[in-house]
Amino acid sequence: MWSVIRPVFLWGLTAATVGAELSFVASIRTRGDVDASALKFVPIPPARHGRHGSWPERGDSRAERDVISYSSNWCGASQHSSRSDGIASVFGVFTVPDLTLRPGLPAPQFASAWLGIDGAECNSTLLQAGVTNIVNSNGGQSASAWWEWYPEAAYTIEGLKVKPGDWISVNIATTSATNAKIVITNASLGYEVTLTLSNGPELCRVDAEWIIEDFYVSGEQVAFANFSDVWFMDSGATTAGGKHIGLDGAAMVHLQADDGTILCSAQPYDDANFVIVSRG
Repeated sequence: MWSVIRPVFLWGLTAATVGAELSFVASIRTRGDVDASALKFVPIPPARHGRHGSWPERGDSRAERDVISYSSNWCGASQHSSRSDGIASVFGVFTVPDLTLRPGLPAPQFASAWLGIDGAECNSTLLQAGVTNIVNSNGGQSASAWWEWYPEAAYTIEGLKVKPGDWISVNIATTSATNAKIVITNASLGYEVTLTLSNGPELCRVDAEWIIEDFYVSGEQVAFANFSDVWFMDSGATTAGGKHIGLDGAAMVHLQADDGTILCSAQPYDDANFVIVSRG
């Protein structure tokens, strides 16, 4: 049975726009042995994000089937909507990546799995939430949950248990271009974190993504780990006009190294499910 844990946390920070302040309120519901007493939101530097190749125009016959796209740091699925009927929410369920060391790269090695709005065609801002896992030289792993509203803020949720193979669901819903709610649920461990965010950087609301990322820290791309297949299930988005958008016609994004090697690829299954496969 779920129980509500108090107090509710209130956070704020100064945004780049004069007179605006990005703030959030967080609460957690738990069941079982999850201890929320030590829950903390630890600021981390917002990550730099790359974009992938563009989509075909709607009306082009290629738009009716999945399109292959390439990125230097993203692997997964990316869907697009028009500004006239922008993305209102994005949702999906995935497993925390189970990592092994990629030969020839130094440890530690990393992989992040997340859902988000914008960051592709609109790369000036990105609202996202997910998990990052780290594998050390001895094969040990350490995973954590986080959220980010690029370029203003990013937080690791410290004290929240996350382990490889856990089933995580993320639902990001916008009430305007600058206000949103994020719900992160760990069905395996039995908790649900809800974040209500206000006065964030203005979203374009034209992109929806389901991604594993080889992200950047201090301008340098981290060593990208191998991982067991990661399924994204029950994935989709809604528009401001109430339209449901699935994965049909989405760009299936492959992560490509500088030498042309494909490090991971996305393979569609149907309109709501796909798998990301590690290469090498």
